[in-house]
Amino acid sequence: MSIESILTMEKVYARQEGWDKGRVEGKEEGRVEGRDEAREETARALIEDARQNHKNVADLLATLKVIFKDQAYIDKMLAKYYYQ
Repeated sequence: MSIESILTMEKVYARQEGWDKGRVEGKEEGRVEGRDEAREETARALIEDARQNHKNVADLLATLKVIFKDQAYIDKMLAKYYYQ
């Protein structure tokens, strides 16, 4: 086997490895984005329901804290959907 053949094979393997790695990273990124979108949709639905049905804000906050546990995220969602 010539040196040119070996180098060509190495390039092919390296390219395939890069494509495989890119696919895995893309799938992982897609899962995270989908999870974030679902999380925000849940928060939005709860907040809009509370606003439309004139529910107690303290009850809404308690529910959001049980589900999300992240006060900064809760504050961000309230600012975005409740205090409009």
